[in-house]
Amino acid sequence: SGDWLEQEIIGAKLVNWFGDNSAKGLDTIVGLSMLFDSNTGYPLALINASYITSMRTGASGAIAAKYLAKPDAKVAVVIGTGNQALFQIAFLISALPTIQNIYIVNPRSFDKAQKFTADVSQRLKMVIEDQIDPKNKLWNLRVQAINFLASADIEKALVVADVVITATPSRGSLISKESIGPGVHINCMGADSVGKQEIDEELFSTARVFTDDLSQSISLGECQTAVRKGILNSNQIIELGDVINGVYLGRESESQVTIFDGTGISLQDISVGKLALDVAIDKNLGQVVNL
Repeated sequence: SGDWLEQEIIGAKLVNWFGDNSAKGLDTIVGLSMLFDSNTGYPLALINASYITSMRTGASGAIAAKYLAKPDAKVAVVIGTGNQALFQIAFLISALPTIQNIYIVNPRSFDKAQKFTADVSQRLKMVIEDQIDPKNKLWNLRVQAINFLASADIEKALVVADVVITATPSRGSLISKESIGPGVHINCMGADSVGKQEIDEELFSTARVFTDDLSQSISLGECQTAVRKGILNSNQIIELGDVINGVYLGRESESQVTIFDGTGISLQDISVGKLALDVAIDKNLGQVVNL
């Protein structure tokens, strides 16, 4: 929950994750977003949070990559083949026009990586609806320009990586420190509760580290293990908002390894929810209910 007082909005979200839902043809992220008038407390909207949660998380990762990855990044490695992987890719290729090749890795199933790779281009064409380009001609061209490749070996894929995205529910390191070369940017998007971990905590000893929310990152994000073990001090972690606002530099050199720990913040949900509400009002979508 949180507020966006400049827009006179208060928001709250209740969300669940049911991993087995994918086998049933259902969303794995299930929840509701609620928006209220900050002046009166009256409800403004009740929104299915599944899609907009995926959208805001994908956008968060892409913004981090825009500010922290090398400007000429060409190769991305995406670890995970769930719903969030699709949205991470969609927003990444929007934010980084230089990306040409994307390797897809599922740590537990090469078959799933192959299936995801076979379908991803078509699925991406349905994820984004461009209001300026109704037939999505430019978006479809961008998707077609990407080479998607399934990889059975994380380590081999990482050799050529400029950007790495982890989007899994893992509770153990999937990436070793030795597998990350100079200049790589890593978006850690899967760790969002106590005990989750996707990358070797030793990576934090030499990388420049960023997050969306400091308190969340050290308590339930990817940073939690490194902080608990004394590898990383909380005062070394920079909030991405301070980079965007010019308080701190992002990447300091071509060879520097950067890490973004994305745990998700309420302002993301509120801002995307407000956008959805505005579009619904403009296009006469949804239902108006008197309470």
